[in-house]
Amino acid sequence: MVKARYFLALADSGTVTAAATQLGITQPALSRQLRRFEKELDLELFARAGSALVLTDAAHALIPTCRRLLAESARAGQAVDALRSGNVAALRVAATPTTISTLLAPFIEEAGSSIPLLTTFPVSHYDVFAALEGTADLVIAPIPPGPEVASLPLGSVPVRAWVPPSHPLALECGGSTSVEVARLLHERLALPSRRSVSRGVLDSFIGRAGLSLGSHVECDDTATLSALARSGQAVALMTELQPARLVGFDVVDGGKSLDGVPLVAAWSPGHYAREEIAQIARRFRSFIVGSLR
Repeated sequence: MVKARYFLALADSGTVTAAATQLGITQPALSRQLRRFEKELDLELFARAGSALVLTDAAHALIPTCRRLLAESARAGQAVDALRSGNVAALRVAATPTTISTLLAPFIEEAGSSIPLLTTFPVSHYDVFAALEGTADLVIAPIPPGPEVASLPLGSVPVRAWVPPSHPLALECGGSTSVEVARLLHERLALPSRRSVSRGVLDSFIGRAGLSLGSHVECDDTATLSALARSGQAVALMTELQPARLVGFDVVDGGKSLDGVPLVAAWSPGHYAREEIAQIARRFRSFIVGSLR
C-alpha cells in the first residue's frame, strides 16, 4: 500500500523530485520504491523522456485501481477506529455542487455537533454513485440508485423563481406565491446550465406549455444566481431553499406546477457506520421538509 501511495504521488506531481518533496522522503529512496513496485507488478510503469520520467500507458491504466485501494485502506482504518471507540468521528458526503451549497452546508451548520463531522466533495450527478466506490460514505443524488445500495428518498426540492422584494414581478404578483410561466418568460432569467437536473425539469415544463426560452444567462453557481437576482439583473430559477433578501414564487402553467428535483440518499449496505449514516439521512430528510414549510 505504501508503494501505491508513492506511485500516485509521482502520477499527481509529475516528477520524482516533486513527489519526494511531497512525501517527505529523499529522491533516491522514492526511486528505489518505484522500481520495486514495477518489479512486484511485473509491469513497465515508467519510461525515460530525456532526463524526465514519464508514465507508460500501463501506469495510467493502473491509477484508478491504486486510488480505489488507498481509499478502501483509509476506510478500513476508519472502521477499526470506530469499532474500537464505539463512535463514528467523521464521514464524507458526495453530492452535486448545488446540493452541497443549498442543502448540505445549511444542514451541517444546523445539526452542529449532534452528528459526526461531515465533509463534502462535489461530483456530477452522473458520477455520484461511483463515489461510493471511492472515498464517499454517503451520497446525495437527484437520480434513483440501483438495488445494490441502501437508500432513502429525501423528497423533492422545488425549482422556484427568485427576485428582490422591489422587483416589478414581486410588486405585480402582490401577495401571490406563484407566477405564470408565460409571464415569467418576459423577464431576463438566470438559469442553471443544461448539465443540471433542475434545468432539465424547467426546460421540460416550458416545452409542455408550448413556450420557449427568451432572454437568459446560464450559471451553475447558486451564489452567483442569487447575486444576479438581488442586483435586479435577472430572475433566478434555482433550488435554493431560502436565499437572503429574495422573494420566491412557484412557477405554474394554469393548474400545473413546475416539478421539483427529487433527491435520494444512498450508502453501501455493508458500511461499518451504516446505522449512523441511515440516521443522518433521516435527519437530513426532516431538515429538507422543515425548510420547505
